[in-house]
Amino acid sequence: MTFSTSKTFHSKSSASKWAKNMVHKVERQLIDIEMELVDCTVGELIQKYLDAKQNSNKPVGRTAFYTLQNIAKSPFGKMLVSKVNANDVVSYCLERKKSDSSPSPATLSVDVSCIRKVFRVGKSMFNLNVDGRPIIDAYPALHDLKLISRSNERERRLEGNEFEILLDALKEKQQHHCCLIPYHDIFLISILTCCRISEVCKLRWRDLDIKQKTILVRDRKSPNGSIGNHAVLPLLGDALNIILKQPQTDERIFPFNARSITSGFRRTRQKLNIPDLRYHDLRREGASRLIEMGYSVEETARVTGHRDLNVLWRVYVNIRPQHFLERKMM
Repeated sequence: MTFSTSKTFHSKSSASKWAKNMVHKVERQLIDIEMELVDCTVGELIQKYLDAKQNSNKPVGRTAFYTLQNIAKSPFGKMLVSKVNANDVVSYCLERKKSDSSPSPATLSVDVSCIRKVFRVGKSMFNLNVDGRPIIDAYPALHDLKLISRSNERERRLEGNEFEILLDALKEKQQHHCCLIPYHDIFLISILTCCRISEVCKLRWRDLDIKQKTILVRDRKSPNGSIGNHAVLPLLGDALNIILKQPQTDERIFPFNARSITSGFRRTRQKLNIPDLRYHDLRREGASRLIEMGYSVEETARVTGHRDLNVLWRVYVNIRPQHFLERKMM
């Protein structure tokens, strides 16, 4: 870590004298470093931030964690935070754009947001000589060069007979003697509960209330942090029956790795030539089905866990035109 401080003088001789005096104090540890702002590289700042968040009640999310790690390993991560300016941020995005991965504007937008976050808190959290202004100043150029943009809101739902053919294929996959993951059952649970796959894999037997047909979903994702954000979820349709037929070999009902499930689902989807369908789209499918069945937005939000109904409508609910055609006019 590098010690950094500054002061303005009217003459070169006064500035030189002050600088020599400061060097003398630092070398002999005669200065209270805690009272002065210090400097470090962007990578060191990121590591400090990750360590601090890891010990807090709101750890960094998976996407932000890997994004910050990649930024720390980049040439930009080797720069001193006190020297970073708006042009450096733009140059970082331009280099990323030219890389083999060629990230989308939405992905680069996540990168810049992560950089802005650690720069914004660096001074107050770690007494660093860092300012978030350069990142803010970079935004006009980033938008003008179309390097960053908001991600497009997805509307993908299961279409035609995709539900049936996926269900059949996943059931066949599940019944294979080498397969340990109940893909078919988890696929249905994901739609019936509107839970994220990470939440499905955390469901516990001791949180199941068979009499009330409910289950406690622990640490649901929330803008205010997932730790401690528990919610009681009603088990609709065949959800309870699907859960009860699972073997109780673990404290979790579905004791599997979420990534393994999504990878298996993706391979099945590709084998069936079903385009542009992500596992997370099943959450939209479940929410939209509840609305089409007549549940109110408030009732649907009770299942999905949304506190902001606008987000539920805008991002997760996509009612098919056929739904309106099938309803009788007054």
